[in-house]
Amino acid sequence: MDRPVLIYQRAAGEVRPASRLPVAAMLSLPLALGCASVYAYYLSGSPAAVGMALASLMVGLLACTALILYGRHEDVSVAASAAALVLAISLFTILLPSSGLVYVDGAVLLGTTAAGVLLFFRMVDLPDMGSARMRPMSVLLVLALPAGLALVQAMFLGLRFWESYPLGRPTLLFIPILAAWGFVEEALFRGVLLRSSIPLLGTTGAMVLAAFLGAMFMLFWGSLPYAIFSFFLGLLMGALYLRSRSLMYVGTVRALTDMWMIIAFFALGIAAY
Repeated sequence: MDRPVLIYQRAAGEVRPASRLPVAAMLSLPLALGCASVYAYYLSGSPAAVGMALASLMVGLLACTALILYGRHEDVSVAASAAALVLAISLFTILLPSSGLVYVDGAVLLGTTAAGVLLFFRMVDLPDMGSARMRPMSVLLVLALPAGLALVQAMFLGLRFWESYPLGRPTLLFIPILAAWGFVEEALFRGVLLRSSIPLLGTTGAMVLAAFLGAMFMLFWGSLPYAIFSFFLGLLMGALYLRSRSLMYVGTVRALTDMWMIIAFFALGIAAY
């Protein structure tokens, strides 16, 4: 019996060089500009930065909608659908009224993002990644890698990243939400965006695009070092996803990483006194 051809193995043959870069720019630049404008607002407090962010995200959403409705190639429309979901969640993040309670706001954003991802999985015919490839070493990796990544992340960012978030019992109580957000984030940027972009950009291009847009999205939290770290973390998560073909696996690694990161910050904070 012939061996099945997996989508990421044949993707390079389906990529159209003439449309790849323009479409990739159309999918990524509006979100990048919108997120950068949000970061500019954190730095300056200028209302014009918010207006620029909203305008950029709306233009990107309209461009993705046009590609979905009028695009001639399925690989373009699927990638545009994934980018549209990220843009819509970004708009929701900006427009979400603050309740004054970070736990409530976090839970609302988490629930909305998770619902959007689940709806995307149900409504969009995603490329087939093949069966999950898990090895005995994968179990050890899922236990050891998050702790190492969390420690590196805490040391890379430094305690200044958490100067607006006091390290105490309330922060520890926020751990379950952050762990769940880590899993949902992987579902959005790896399970949806990376996977949907493979037929258009190939595995390497899709992995870089998902890592880049995921890092830009992190600018919503007002930390450039965290966004830079998220880019390299996104590349690692993308490589793990392509190798394991398991969203559950890479999502668990990311959830545990975010959980251990808070604990690492808490430990470093105690050690600093």
